[in-house]
Amino acid sequence: MNINSRTINDYIYHGTCNSPILNFTKSGYEFFTPDDTGTGIAYKGLVVYDLSVLKLTALPILVHDSIVLKQISDIAIEKILELYQKSNKQVIISLDKHTSYTAASTKVLVENAVLNLAPNGNELFGRSWG
Repeated sequence: MNINSRTINDYIYHGTCNSPILNFTKSGYEFFTPDDTGTGIAYKGLVVYDLSVLKLTALPILVHDSIVLKQISDIAIEKILELYQKSNKQVIISLDKHTSYTAASTKVLVENAVLNLAPNGNELFGRSWG
């Protein structure tokens, strides 16, 4: 798992950012990114872990929500979107404000969107639930 996570992390960050590490102990586990405890890095670690699990197991689908993805840098999101596209499995994501990302990311999002939700009649089932 850690080797695959490092490969994915290096693809995203070109070797400039530490990859997350998963260690199992007798009574639990540790999951962390060495020398970095930032919020964005923690969420990036989760995404890298999820992509590793998706690749290394029979898991057929991955779902990531905007709450997780929005904490990650725009440049990293661009590379993560590339990894989603390269996967031969189903990946579902939810992102707010797709135009707030890089032009390349916005292009990928627009070209691959299956459903776009928005106010004023474009809500799921045609009405706001709020």
